[in-house]
Amino acid sequence: MKKKMIAIALMCMMAMGAQAQVYSYDTWSQLPVNNLYDTGMMNAHLRAMAATAARREAAFDYYCDQASEAYGRREWNYVIYYADKALNTQYCSGEIYFMRGFANEQLGNYRAAKRDYKKGKKHNSQLAARALEYLKDKMRRK
Repeated sequence: MKKKMIAIALMCMMAMGAQAQVYSYDTWSQLPVNNLYDTGMMNAHLRAMAATAARREAAFDYYCDQASEAYGRREWNYVIYYADKALNTQYCSGEIYFMRGFANEQLGNYRAAKRDYKKGKKHNSQLAARALEYLKDKMRRK
């Protein structure tokens, strides 16, 4: 038993010694360093991020308007399509979740409607909160 313990201890020490070897490419001194503040790359990156955010926000507003128009025309498939497009811009509002949930409810997809109403309620939409309660009552009665 003692021989096995000593053999295991020696193998562990050898494994640790092999992992601790330092190679020439492991040092920080050989990595190229680029000073972002001197070259203006940081500012260019921030400007690009701001431009991207502005484009995404404009796209979100456009798709929300399209979803609202389709909601007014009672074209539920288009409401869902434009609401999905709006939410894919990484912006959101409780009202867009409400519209998509209502469209799903009108099409008979109650699980998706309930999920959207919950998300709308989480984003402070009073309409979504009321619609969620109404949908829960409707589902209990069935």
